Amino acid sequence: MVRVTYSQRSSQASGYTGGARDYPLASPPPLSVRERDVTSPYSDKRFLAVTETMVDGLIIIDGAGVIRYVNPGCERLFRYEDDTLIGRNVSSLMPAPFADAHDRYLARHRETKVRRIIGVGRELTGLRSDGTVFPLYLSVSETRIENETVFVGVIYDLTEKKRAEELILHHQKLDAIGQLSGGIAHDFNNILSVIDGNLEMISGHDLPPAAKRALARAQDAATKAARITYRLLAFARRQPLSRQPIDLNNALENLAEMLHRYLGETIEVNMFLDPSIGAVEADIDQFETAILNLSLNSRDAMPFGGKLTIETDRVSFEDDPRAIQEVPSGRYVRVSVSDNGLGMTREILDRAVEPFFTTKDVGEGTGLGLSMVYGFLKQLGGHARIYSEVGRGTRVSLFFPCSTSETEQTQTPIDGEIPQGRGETVLVVEDDPDVRHVTVTRLESLGYSVRTAKDAASALVEIRAHADIDLALLDVVMPGGMDGHALAARIQDIAPQVRLILTSGYSLRMAIHDGTQPTLPFLSKPVSRLALARAIRTALDQPK
Repeated sequence: MVRVTYSQRSSQASGYTGGARDYPLASPPPLSVRERDVTSPYSDKRFLAVTETMVDGLIIIDGAGVIRYVNPGCERLFRYEDDTLIGRNVSSLMPAPFADAHDRYLARHRETKVRRIIGVGRELTGLRSDGTVFPLYLSVSETRIENETVFVGVIYDLTEKKRAEELILHHQKLDAIGQLSGGIAHDFNNILSVIDGNLEMISGHDLPPAAKRALARAQDAATKAARITYRLLAFARRQPLSRQPIDLNNALENLAEMLHRYLGETIEVNMFLDPSIGAVEADIDQFETAILNLSLNSRDAMPFGGKLTIETDRVSFEDDPRAIQEVPSGRYVRVSVSDNGLGMTREILDRAVEPFFTTKDVGEGTGLGLSMVYGFLKQLGGHARIYSEVGRGTRVSLFFPCSTSETEQTQTPIDGEIPQGRGETVLVVEDDPDVRHVTVTRLESLGYSVRTAKDAASALVEIRAHADIDLALLDVVMPGGMDGHALAARIQDIAPQVRLILTSGYSLRMAIHDGTQPTLPFLSKPVSRLALARAIRTALDQPK
């Protein structure tokens, strides 16, 4: 049995306006010059006015490698509190084996005056206070202050640059594979035409039974080969599409019975359809094939049964020049297919849409299902996104551009005024260090003070230690045995004044495990800066 429910979520709840790797390059909040020891050579106000308003990090060490000065930009990069780095050895900001070798390099420089890094910028790896590492660009110069030799380092965070390069390389690889696949499929189709034609001519002759069976097997193999080339052409975006206005909700309802028959009794199928999504221009056959492929993949990921959820809603991608965007700004209809199956590792996820890549046994899959879906959406000007966690399940979201005429009629400004913080403190509970860093950067740029925790246990420590926390942003899926729902309940017990917002890469319904509809605000990852700002401001402004 397939349950179909028409539901409409608020724009704030759906709040999805970015892509799996869209992270904004948010600017830090304005800084004020901090008070310094007036006897320090680094307390000159003209010096501080420059260094403490720098976006990048600046660090000064003495000849023994001891940190004498860091600006706020450097403290933010390495996630240290004010002035806690002063007096430490600079090697504490380096992961092994660089940390172990640093003092030896410095001593060699003092003895030989041979410059290996000084005066030459280079890419290195930094170690944050929470144990995470990040790529950085370091340029070092040598000077003297009050008759003492010191080394001045300027540090630039390369995290966003590396992520952008990775995204570009990923798309270039897929485009190259698509061009190659499309060329092979085109040539192979010509060969198949010759094979099919000759087999057809042979079938017109009177053949003995054994030859007829052999001919039938050959024709069946040629048909299967044609299906493969069809999918390859779809991935390469060279498959002709029959574009027409489609009511996606109606198309999904028509697929309900077929899904029930294909997936079997052990798979519970639920559809939550937003009646306001309207029509999109697409190929109905390709759309139905895409949903079937995704549903069958979900079935294979749930060998002992499970829950498959299909949802439709509207989303907007905001035009943020600072963001690494995979999809042009505008309004889209999203169709999500989610399961609570085995999930995928990061290595598998990175290759999921490559043609012929499959984790199934030989003969059980061609590895072209997700490739075809990806190519189909790209050919329409849309996008496909996969979110998955091992042991939790997978969610594939398909983004269909709204038709031009409808967009002109319904378009509302998506820029809007971004609500700012008023100095409140937000606790970000997120196990993924990259997502945590992006969220912290965004919140700081909005005027919030931020504390972080990587799991529920450390979040409870923060809550008990800091009574000034006004709001906690909780990831639903976390390691350590306690998820976001359980953590929210604990926080409500020990600190009822703290506002709470749940967030997850899954849809709200797939993030629920006990069947209870939560009353807390929910944001679907990845969330845009605008949607995050609005949700937090709304939660903080509501009376407790």
